[in-house]
Amino acid sequence: MKIYLLTLYLLLLCMAGVAFRFVGLNWDRGFLLHPDERFVSMVTQDLTLPAGIREYLDTASSPFNPHNRGYGFFVYGTFPLLLTKYLAQFNPEVSVLLLGRLLSAFADTAVILLLFLIGRRVFGRFLPGLIASAAYSLSVLPIQLSHFYAVDTFMVFFLVAAFYFLLIAITSRRLSICVLFFGLTGIFLAFAIASKVSAVIFAVVVFVGLIFLWRQSRSLILAILAGVVFVIAGYFSLRFTLPYLFADNRLITFSLNPKVLENWQQLQNLSNRDAYFPPAVQWFNVRPAPYVFENLTLWGLGIPLAIIVWLSLLYSPFVLRRHPLIALPLVAVMALGGYQLFQTAQPVRYYYPLFPFFALLAGFLIYWLFRSPGFRWLSVTLLLLLIIWPASFAGIYIRPHSRITASYWIYQHIPWGSILACEHWDDCIPLPFGSLTSSLFTHLELPLYGPDTRQKWQDLSGKLSRLDYILTTSNRLYGSINSVPEKYPVTIRYYDLLFSGGLGFTKVSEFTSRPNIPLKGIHTCLIPPFIHYGSVALPLQECPLPGISFVDDYADETFTVYDHPKVIIFQNTGRKSQDEIFSLLSPPDGS
Repeated sequence: MKIYLLTLYLLLLCMAGVAFRFVGLNWDRGFLLHPDERFVSMVTQDLTLPAGIREYLDTASSPFNPHNRGYGFFVYGTFPLLLTKYLAQFNPEVSVLLLGRLLSAFADTAVILLLFLIGRRVFGRFLPGLIASAAYSLSVLPIQLSHFYAVDTFMVFFLVAAFYFLLIAITSRRLSICVLFFGLTGIFLAFAIASKVSAVIFAVVVFVGLIFLWRQSRSLILAILAGVVFVIAGYFSLRFTLPYLFADNRLITFSLNPKVLENWQQLQNLSNRDAYFPPAVQWFNVRPAPYVFENLTLWGLGIPLAIIVWLSLLYSPFVLRRHPLIALPLVAVMALGGYQLFQTAQPVRYYYPLFPFFALLAGFLIYWLFRSPGFRWLSVTLLLLLIIWPASFAGIYIRPHSRITASYWIYQHIPWGSILACEHWDDCIPLPFGSLTSSLFTHLELPLYGPDTRQKWQDLSGKLSRLDYILTTSNRLYGSINSVPEKYPVTIRYYDLLFSGGLGFTKVSEFTSRPNIPLKGIHTCLIPPFIHYGSVALPLQECPLPGISFVDDYADETFTVYDHPKVIIFQNTGRKSQDEIFSLLSPPDGS
């Protein structure tokens, strides 16, 4: 393939990646089915723009401080909320949710452009940067997060911009340009921290950049000056974009807000194994490295791109002598990824900041393969394969959300007045459609995340005996609870009996919206090997869509539960008594 044809194809891939980010932004029809989005949207709606800069900076009284608006626990950055709230006033008819999603998609699209510019500066040619842009544009995790109004895409855009400015600073031969762009690096890193505080880890990359500048210029004074400018610019930017990190309204202050520090400590405490904080349960027994490797390979990157990324991480150190700037994306991967590997929570989306740097390294590897005559067609084949996974994934934003489809089914097939049970810490259905609301039914909650005590199972046995239907609206509970047998021996037995029919409940319907390639004459589901998370549901799995479906039901919970969860409805056809159910579960004495 000639260079101009490859360039054209790469541009088309980038355009496809951009389209994937904007398709179906109203994927949940405004029902706020993503809990983080729900919270961020509520806070944004309730915040009020301050009258002036003094009021804005006054932590104790600012109407834009979430702590002053009834939100005592807030651990996100406020800059994305400030930006969204400010722009919302120009078009009040657009909901905060949709505006936030639109800004999120634009932020991630801007990363695609920045990677092209970064690639040109690192490798001195336009093609590696264009390949990096194409690789990133077709990465599924960024496509997914572009559909959410959360802080992640804002943070990653500002990080990549800071990285770009850092590269300009350390490669410039003019003192004024070097100092100016170290200042811009500090400003944009502050923007990233004001979006999500974990971005502070990127300071390691800046420190390596300063060492690079010192060795290249042989001027320690220049490196110190650049570092001072970086710190000063970063501080003042952080002071204005994350003002409530500080305790008072002085422009220069090093007194931190005790409420923010308390919130961070509360978040840390919730990750404790003894806290029984439901969102943390699924990672109690996880070995981070293999868990993340599996989820990034199968879902976040997709197998074709993952192969390229992992090979590029092995290949890049060998070309540092010819391309020393490759050290910076390598350091970014090690710093950001290494920090996250030591955390309790291991959702695949927490590794999203690595994706732009993965793309840069992958871009150079594919470029090297293309330049080698023996591997040219291999590189082209890999690029052709990249489109399959994101194209199949983007389809979930075109189809109705599985909880919406399940809600319509409930109104049509379950008699009004029936007793329905939803699980603790998961969204309940049916969703409201005009005059059709959940008030047509009686709802009970199953608090299955509570410790396995005898009292818990006496109460739940009574509820189960009265129920007409059990609604599992995602794999959140049966996936996470089954991964911690030492804490939930009875709850695990409950799920085994529920899915096998031993409790008298029969599965009557299932709703999924999996990544799919619609092909006529083919009807198959591809299931990854060695599944663990939520495997109790495997025997009941259905394959409804024509074509090739990629079964991600058993991926990291956060990858599916927001935009395409599996909903399963069980009907009480066996009608067992409370004593019979309690006997079947047989909780151990003294538990």
